[in-house]
Amino acid sequence: MNYYAMMDEYKSVDANSKLEKADNHKYIQLIFDDLLKNLETLSYSIKYEPIKSSIKSKSFSQSLVALMILQTSLDFKNGEPIASNLFKIYEYCRKSIIKNYRNNETQDIEKSIECLRDIQDAWKKIKISS
Repeated sequence: MNYYAMMDEYKSVDANSKLEKADNHKYIQLIFDDLLKNLETLSYSIKYEPIKSSIKSKSFSQSLVALMILQTSLDFKNGEPIASNLFKIYEYCRKSIIKNYRNNETQDIEKSIECLRDIQDAWKKIKISS
């Protein structure tokens, strides 16, 4: 899936007006907020929803799109080695989410939530200090 297709998919979840008004830093914050919300929904729906659930499917796909947006937003030219490390973390989370979704489990999703929340907290502090 290319970047523009991901953005079209992401905007269709009613985040369009927020994203249009956001600067780059705020944009990433919004992606993190939405990603964590969708991962929490996914974890809950795996535990408590039927095997085939539109809520589970939607939160799964939106989580993957958000992770891909975060990966493609990294600045490898100016942000090394942090950009490469973040890419690896996002990729690990993406693979873990897919694995848990397929196996109807939540352990790795919940670990991903913790890890991504730490990154989100650090991202918020960057804006405060700049």
